[in-house]
Amino acid sequence: MTMETPLGTQAQWLNPKHVQLPPDLRDWLTDAGSLTAKLKALHADFRVQVLCQRQGFADDHEYRQLGLEKQPVTLREVLLYCNDQPWVFARSILPHEQLQQSAEITHLGNNPLGEHLFQRQDITPGQIEVASFAPDSKVGCLNHTLHGKHQTLWGRRRCFHLPETAILVAEVFLSPTPCYAYNPTMGGDA
Repeated sequence: MTMETPLGTQAQWLNPKHVQLPPDLRDWLTDAGSLTAKLKALHADFRVQVLCQRQGFADDHEYRQLGLEKQPVTLREVLLYCNDQPWVFARSILPHEQLQQSAEITHLGNNPLGEHLFQRQDITPGQIEVASFAPDSKVGCLNHTLHGKHQTLWGRRRCFHLPETAILVAEVFLSPTPCYAYNPTMGGDA
């Protein structure tokens, strides 16, 4: 599966302190560590599938979060697979002009961005924000296509501050992700 047009992550992003969440879901959404490392610890067959990676313009809320004026950026959208199922939809905003000297970030192919970011010593992760995505949202429709489920999904985003710029990474947990296992009201079929 590849897409010509990015899905985006338009949502009302909030500080997790202001959102009531079941403990399992909160643990997944607010985990400060690498999601890639967490998924690999659960399933050795972790892999990344690039849905879309192209230069274009991000959404206004993404520029605000990055503290950037509107400019061309690299939009990267991927699925993170575990146990041969897509568990996470991820969208990254990479300011490519500022990252010209960082080809290892802008030319990842099917390698996980998160793994690369957490290996760097010169990176500062920002504050996590969380959001819900309705079953009829773009990512909700993707989840239905992939898993046949209509459900509210939850995601998180944060900036990663590098010396040359910030990168914005959003991750939306799809139906098979264990964060929904004991929370039928938060992630069960609608």
